[in-house]
Amino acid sequence: MRLFVESVLPVDPATAWDLFESDDFRARLKDRAGVTSEVVWSRTEGATIVRRMRFQSGTELPSMVAKLLGTNHLRYEQENRLEPAASRLSWTVHLPVLSDRVKVAGATTIFPDPEGCRRVLDGVCEVKVALIGGQIEKAVVGEFQKSMARAVEIVREMIEERSG
Repeated sequence: MRLFVESVLPVDPATAWDLFESDDFRARLKDRAGVTSEVVWSRTEGATIVRRMRFQSGTELPSMVAKLLGTNHLRYEQENRLEPAASRLSWTVHLPVLSDRVKVAGATTIFPDPEGCRRVLDGVCEVKVALIGGQIEKAVVGEFQKSMARAVEIVREMIEERSG
């Protein structure tokens, strides 16, 4: 199943990256959406910033999905590879269970737009579990898209605060 979220923001790409990658953004995402995140580790490989992040959703999963994953909330780690020169963040999600049957990965790009910048998140969620794989995909994609929509709302608010 495809993951896709596109947004236009009234700032340049560098400012958008700074906002989405800030500690203030992560704190607001926790307060408003119940999504907790933490940097597990971070390193630089040439011009690429590589980070391992840990996330937990504040929304309860459907019971069938929760039973399979062994938790009521979506928990995962994500490896991010930010290439500032290309304005691209490649990401791969790692679930604590079913890692051999679940693939969630993609890229986020931010590029100039006449209205400021355009942020495009494009990825895939594949769950290879008999009978209920599609339901898990829908739950994960739905939660991911809600989280990304909230993230954009928070960044818009931060932009408004900056412009006074």
